[in-house]
Amino acid sequence: MSEYHALLAKVDAFQAQAEVAQAPWLTCKRGCDGCCRLRRTAWAVEINHLRAHIQTLAAERQAELRARRHDPPVVAGQRCIFLDANGSCAVYAARPVICRTHGPAVQTDRGTSWCHLNFVGLTEPEVAQVPGVLDLTRLNTLLSVVNTRYQAHHPGPARQPLDAALDEEKPI
Repeated sequence: MSEYHALLAKVDAFQAQAEVAQAPWLTCKRGCDGCCRLRRTAWAVEINHLRAHIQTLAAERQAELRARRHDPPVVAGQRCIFLDANGSCAVYAARPVICRTHGPAVQTDRGTSWCHLNFVGLTEPEVAQVPGVLDLTRLNTLLSVVNTRYQAHHPGPARQPLDAALDEEKPI
């Protein structure tokens, strides 16, 4: 898990710099939850990290989160299971890497992408030149390596739905 925590620290530091560099074009803020509207999966190492965080929450809060498994918008994949009614994240401190990289522009092997609410009026070539664009392909490769190392000692499915973090198993 120490490799995962080190990766999270690097991602958070990079994203903080990207948010400053891209500030003129970003509209993201607490409660902006457009990126939390799709059904998500996470790597096993991330699920374990989430599970450990959830188990530090009050029993009532854990029960509330588990009850969301039956919430129609969650079941239909229209909203993340950890999205609170006020648009904030119930597990923000332990959110997966994909959630940490929303907002600022990212680069993948398919091009540059960003939330439609950000970079209004800019074209893809213009956004690609903005400072602080994250190479998401490279990050996902690093995360895959960290997960593979984690799974060498903790076998199971490589990717799991986010609600697997609500299982009452003990985190590793």
